[in-house]
Amino acid sequence: MITLKHSVNLIAEIDEVKMPASLLSAFVKLNEVEMEMLLRETFVSALENEGFLDKINKGNSWAIVKVDK
Repeated sequence: MITLKHSVNLIAEIDEVKMPASLLSAFVKLNEVEMEMLLRETFVSALENEGFLDKINKGNSWAIVKVDK
């Protein structure tokens, strides 16, 4: 089996004015790696919860897309 790893770079634009103060204060206390991990896990959870991967893999007999955790 051939496995190809690739990445997609996403940008999260956070509006500090609209973000609840309690969430903002907790968020800014995180270091950059922690922020990236939090945002990554949020994105992956959304993919899984919405069944996105199931939808794009439906009917594929020769390739499957997965998230590398």
